[in-house]
Amino acid sequence: MTLPANDPRSKPVRVANALREQIGPEGKYKPGDQLPGTRELAAEFGVAGQTLRNGLGILAAEGLIFSAGNIGYFVATEEERSAKYDLREEIKGIHSEIRELAARVAALEKRAGSAGG
Repeated sequence: MTLPANDPRSKPVRVANALREQIGPEGKYKPGDQLPGTRELAAEFGVAGQTLRNGLGILAAEGLIFSAGNIGYFVATEEERSAKYDLREEIKGIHSEIRELAARVAALEKRAGSAGG
């Protein structure tokens, strides 16, 4: 499968979109399936290896696929996608709490500085 030349989006985005269309219960790559190797996919799309890896990175960030290190990339199951989403939400909550704590510490330091001076 080659990428459409008239698409104005970057090549990694086009790679991600093309693969996204092939992923799913009715697609070429089903949940739990291992994707072909990066060299094979790069040749299939007619792109450089780094461009392909950037496209895979987009899909991994979305939780659609995941990397198993040197083993390769796999299509995430619904359970894996849900767990990743839950983890992201938890991390967002932790970041929010850290910002609130940092503001409270700054306020306390300001009060301590003005009381001591």
